[in-house]
Formats: sequence, structure tokens, C-alpha cells
Amino acid sequence: MTSISDKVLDKIKKEHIRPRPRWQFWLRDGGQWAGFVMLLLLAAFALGLLWYFWSDGPWLHGGRSMGLFFGPMPLALLGLVALGWVLASIDFSSTGRGYRYPLIKIGAALLLLAVVSGWALNFLGVSQRMDRAFSNSPLYQDRESYMKNVWQRPSEGLLAGEISSVGTDGRFTFRDFDGRDWLVDGSGAVWRHGLVPAIGARVKLIGTPRGGNFTAEEVRPWMGPGSCGMTQGGGSCRMMR
Repeated sequence: MTSISDKVLDKIKKEHIRPRPRWQFWLRDGGQWAGFVMLLLLAAFALGLLWYFWSDGPWLHGGRSMGLFFGPMPLALLGLVALGWVLASIDFSSTGRGYRYPLIKIGAALLLLAVVSGWALNFLGVSQRMDRAFSNSPLYQDRESYMKNVWQRPSEGLLAGEISSVGTDGRFTFRDFDGRDWLVDGSGAVWRHGLVPAIGARVKLIGTPRGGNFTAEEVRPWMGPGSCGMTQGGGSCRMMR
């Protein structure tokens, strides 16, 4: 009876099978690891931008600006996060070491790593620099342009623009980013992050519209915590914390 080993040897001789060079295995494994790292970086950088978009999120405004969560740009970034995370998990599970672990544990560990990395990128200012670098891309809408769309909704009590002049009793004139002028009653408003009425200040208003007037309940810096709030009068840049 022919043994299995004899059959294998016979097949090797007939088909002239030769062992592959070691460098081919190194190249294959290296390519697989490089792909894994690139996919993980995709998820981390997309999460970093998402952290940046959400850094002035609706929880700061009583849930009245939920577009910061569910608008087209955040959803696109979430899609990139999901794509990078899923493909990186599958890629790692097929490596020489990854096959030992359940896919669900690999996915959980990589998701945690991507979330922490994304937070760190935003904290270190990398996400803000990426947002500026991508601003000229036709497929990308930078955070400031996106926030203008989200906040320019007077019928929903949201308004964004620049203070034109400051009057008495907390009243001031305001020009929104669409070029419309408003007379704002800010006498009962809460001015967040140390803001004070100043000509040229770019701010966000939360309140109630009444024709060409607007009663403000809150006044916040335009680009939110960690952003630069420029005022023409002061000529300085303050970091809003």
C-alpha cells in the first residue's frame, strides 16, 4: 500500500514543486501588515476629524444642533471609521498571529485603539490641521462651512454671524453669515466662555426669532471651545476653553 508520504513525494516530483524563497513570505506578510496599519490609520484619522466636528456638539446646546451629529459630513466620516475598522479587524485576524484570537476580541481592541488615537489626534491639534488641509477638496466640507449650514437656522432658534454694533441694555445689531441684519435683545442672555458684547465678535446665538428681531438666550463663541475667537476691536486671538 502506498503511504501518504509516498504520494506527496510522487506529486512533488511530477509537478516539479519547489519551495518558495523566504523573501516571498516576508513580502506577503509585510504587505498584509502594511495594509492593516493603513486601514487602522484610516479609522483613527477619520475619528480624529469626527472628534473635531463633535467638539462643539449638541450636548453643549440643549440638543438644538443635532445636525452636528447626523449631518452628511459626520455620517461620511463615520462610514470611513466603520470601513477602516472592519477591514483592519479582518486583515489582522488572517495574519500569522491574529488567527489565534476571536474576531470579536480583535474588533473590540482595534476600536478602542482607534477611538483613543482619534481623541489624541484631535487633542494635539492634528485634526484641525487636517481639516484645513482638506478644505479645498471637492469631496470634503470643512468644519466651519459645515457649521454655517447647521447654525444658519433662525426658524429653529439658531443663528450665527458677527456683531455689527453694540447698544445699551444688552441690545446689539448682528449680521448673520447669509448677510441678513438682525436686532438682537441679549439683555437676558448667558454669555459663555467669558464672551462680552464686542463689535466684530463672531458668535452663535440660541434664542427666539421675532420678525427681524431675535431674543438671545445664549451667546457662544463661533467655533466653540478650543477655537480662536477674533474680535476686531481687541485685535487679539483668545482660546475659548
